[in-house]
Amino acid sequence: MITAIANQKGGVAKTTSAIALGGLLAEEGSCLVIDLDPQGNLTTGLGIDIVEGQPTSYEVLTGQVDIKDAIVSTPFDIHVLPANISLAPVEKELLEQEERFHVLRERLKAMRQRFEYILIDCPPSMGLLTANALSATHTLLIPVQCQFFAIKGLEGLLQTIDAVKKRINPNLKVLGVLPTMAEPNTLITQDVLRMLKEQFEGIKVFTPVPKSVKFPESNMAGKPIHIYGGEWKLIKPYREVVREIMNSKEEFS
Repeated sequence: MITAIANQKGGVAKTTSAIALGGLLAEEGSCLVIDLDPQGNLTTGLGIDIVEGQPTSYEVLTGQVDIKDAIVSTPFDIHVLPANISLAPVEKELLEQEERFHVLRERLKAMRQRFEYILIDCPPSMGLLTANALSATHTLLIPVQCQFFAIKGLEGLLQTIDAVKKRINPNLKVLGVLPTMAEPNTLITQDVLRMLKEQFEGIKVFTPVPKSVKFPESNMAGKPIHIYGGEWKLIKPYREVVREIMNSKEEFS
């Protein structure tokens, strides 16, 4: 079961969500998390320091190493395909390949038997890296910050997803929208949640993830939020997403 986490807007908690979901899914079965962002925040957020000569997602995408030789394990039973700034030029290199949209899908074929769950943390853009993730995935989770302009961006993203379904991956399913950085008692959060449910009928809107300093603290500590010691209200929305992923797994198996 492969799930991509994507939004072309930065700062919406894609990586924080990937780490939280990876930690919870690893308790349900074997889990691989793929860092597809040149910033490498998922890699560092799971306590991984890339040493010189260590293969990353760049070497995997460019065919220099087999994916199995680049995967790193963590103390939390999460396996990681790490990334760093070396990934930045890969989109230009992929442009030269005929199957430029399907490179990641091909690399992941050997991993589908090894891992029950695969998460892909996408960069904040709709370039070739994200297109490769959408080509390879079964479902897409869209984190959206609880702000008015985030909804406007979501409209454009859903149009892009429709194009991807027509041209690249007809089986792509939107798992749902995950509101993040919510402040439940504020009017803006309440208005955003109402607008999401009204304007995007038919798309599941998950329980909002509250805004909390615990998330950046857990990332700095290199631990998933439920292991770091987050409150139940911070973990509950991610458990809801995990249940949806597990239910979708049966649909795609």
